Amino acid sequence: MFRRRHLLVIGCSIILVAILAAGCMGIPAKAPPGSQGPRKFNSTAEIDQYIRESAATIQQDGYYRTMVPTVAMGTGAKVTEQSLAVPAPAATGGGGSLGYSQTNIQVAGVDEPDIIKNDNRYIYVISGQNLVIIDAYPAGDASVISRIRIDDAPRNMFVDGTRLVLFSTGNGPSSRRPVTAGPWMDAVPPYYRFSTPITHATIYDISDRESPKILKDYAIDGDYIDARMVGRIVYLVTREQIDTFHDDPVTVPVLREGGRTVLEPDVWYFDRPEYPFTFTTITALDAADGKERDAQTYLLGSGDTIYVSKDAIYVSYPRYYPVIYRSQPGGPVPFSTGISRSDAFPGSIPPDFNTLPGEERQAIIDAIRNAEQDAVRRKEAGQTVTVIHKIGIRNGVITYRAEGEVPGTLHNQFSMDEYGGNLRVATTSSISTPRFGQYTYSNVYVLDENMATIGELTHIAEQETIYATRFIGDRLYMVTFRQIDPFFVIDLSVPQKPKVLGMLKIPGYSDYLHPYDARHIIGIGRETETGYWGGVSVSGVKLALFDVSDVSKPALVDSVQIGDAGSDSAALSDHHAFLFDRAKNLLVIPIRAVTSAPPLKGEPYSYRPKVWYGAYVFGLSPGTGFTLRGTVRHGSGENAYVPYPDSSSEVKRSLYIDDVLYTMSPKMVKANPLDDLQKTLATIPLPSGGEVYYPE
Repeated sequence: MFRRRHLLVIGCSIILVAILAAGCMGIPAKAPPGSQGPRKFNSTAEIDQYIRESAATIQQDGYYRTMVPTVAMGTGAKVTEQSLAVPAPAATGGGGSLGYSQTNIQVAGVDEPDIIKNDNRYIYVISGQNLVIIDAYPAGDASVISRIRIDDAPRNMFVDGTRLVLFSTGNGPSSRRPVTAGPWMDAVPPYYRFSTPITHATIYDISDRESPKILKDYAIDGDYIDARMVGRIVYLVTREQIDTFHDDPVTVPVLREGGRTVLEPDVWYFDRPEYPFTFTTITALDAADGKERDAQTYLLGSGDTIYVSKDAIYVSYPRYYPVIYRSQPGGPVPFSTGISRSDAFPGSIPPDFNTLPGEERQAIIDAIRNAEQDAVRRKEAGQTVTVIHKIGIRNGVITYRAEGEVPGTLHNQFSMDEYGGNLRVATTSSISTPRFGQYTYSNVYVLDENMATIGELTHIAEQETIYATRFIGDRLYMVTFRQIDPFFVIDLSVPQKPKVLGMLKIPGYSDYLHPYDARHIIGIGRETETGYWGGVSVSGVKLALFDVSDVSKPALVDSVQIGDAGSDSAALSDHHAFLFDRAKNLLVIPIRAVTSAPPLKGEPYSYRPKVWYGAYVFGLSPGTGFTLRGTVRHGSGENAYVPYPDSSSEVKRSLYIDDVLYTMSPKMVKANPLDDLQKTLATIPLPSGGEVYYPE
């Protein structure tokens, strides 16, 4: 392969031509003609040529030409055999057979990295720039037994038996480079300091927890995106954006150990180039022996939402199709809804939409839908599609499979799910046209193993956005929101014909959905309140239990609100913070509870909320709903309230070993018996040095 070679020169005029061409053309939302699969570069000269040519190859119909550099080019073979299922990681620990919790993951058998891990005796925590190991059980003797300083920014980790894999991100050597090209050349200083991010995957031997040893320290150019572990194989996803502003050599990502290159990934391109140009690299490492297995690099667009099954990694990113603005006498011609009330706000949702009778609301929505579809046909609608690449994984071997795309954007990793050989995807479409403004709705698509769309259900929950999705078996549970929280049950038993089975509308919304059993779903989100004039304001953290026994009529079994406006939970933005064990009748939610305080006497406009940091512990059953078992406090009122989590007392995670609950905030880990949460068995201070690194 190749290392540092050839100069990458992309002229400003070429990029500007491409951008202006894209802005002046209506690019269809449908998928382009079938991709021929990836092709392999043989040199950086080919990469240079490909990027320069692809920036100027958008045709008038909006499609990219198939790019085949004139120099010699390798061809990537398409592999069709399916990967074998790999067993889930074994729950190992420091002797004995105590029960213990594990990281809340999306796919059984596919472990996800986190800032805290545990086995049945030890807790492993990233605290600031420290890796801390706590001998946690029995809790009465708990203490920190080792601490390792991490030079770079720690991200998260895996623990498997006597191996710990830590991911961190640093920067390569920086240089003061002149800006010589690029569409924004006039808007930036003539020089700026540039450095390439470098991701480290450090494998520790933790046989002796008091003295961990580095088994391997790998480094690869690019920023950390995510990782998964299937069996003992770790799959690391990194991304490096190609610098198009300088006359600098192209640096292709390589895997290094120390100063030695151990893997030079093949670099693959596609017949449909993406901008901005990025190297997305997938690296396979064996956590057991520390050896590198495989690495492949793909020239893709920019995005960081991935989904991983036992057989494949799905890498996604958005592609925007802009709108044509054609001049018309008198300006854009509004469509007619047939309702006089909409004339004050032509072609869009009127301000009093939510107060209109149901028939009028539906007529307006129908008119907007028809206008949107007409605008798409006329290429007068700006919209976004999501590109998804399917990359096979099998015992550390990485093989490209197929590419697909669907209209709309993904909310998070739970927007994708592999089932029965198909990929199910939920998206939100937000269409913008000069005729009717913004129009939003949700969709569900089913793609086959070759990433061809075989089923679709579109225009769900018009003028609302997806807030949470969970695919379970042949159903999808979905929450959208604008004014209230519609909870949808969608049938996917016939992949070619998805359909809505039932819907429940309640105040508030859910940010995360979790299965309780086959007939009940847990939701965590926020409560909302409707103002006098119809507006909606966000209130406290809300827990909800939904009964989906009758799919045509899902019902709310019980709900709980914690705190008032300003309250928050790490579980709202990161499912790893959600701890649930049905067998132990245990649900633990990290909470920052803000409660309103009355104005001070003589100061009618004063507002001094009370803030509480800790975790709420519930029992939960369909018969009794949520039952508060107790709380664990880490702090209260020590910092003035701010609308973002910055307190060192804010609980980020919780776990259990046997019958002891451990809660972790940036300043400490606290141990409390589950049968008496008011009793504290141990408080283990964590090293100072800033917040726990909290990945976005």
